[in-house]
Amino acid sequence: MTQNFSGSTQWVICVNVGAQNAGTNITLTDHNGTVVLSHTPALDYEIVIMSSTSIQSGESYTLNVGGSTQVSTAK
Repeated sequence: MTQNFSGSTQWVICVNVGAQNAGTNITLTDHNGTVVLSHTPALDYEIVIMSSTSIQSGESYTLNVGGSTQVSTAK
């Protein structure tokens, strides 16, 4: 699921990735393979919420969590 908060110029990608252990790296890349955001959480997690001025509406992004990937389009 992707969404934008009303009036915001910065887009958000929110994904349920299932139970993940602390230290499982999260990487978001654009359609060119360029890393937009990367983070290694210190705590266990299930939901990833990423926001950046680099995320553009209508563009596809690949979320990689611990070797598993999911493609999402910002809307």
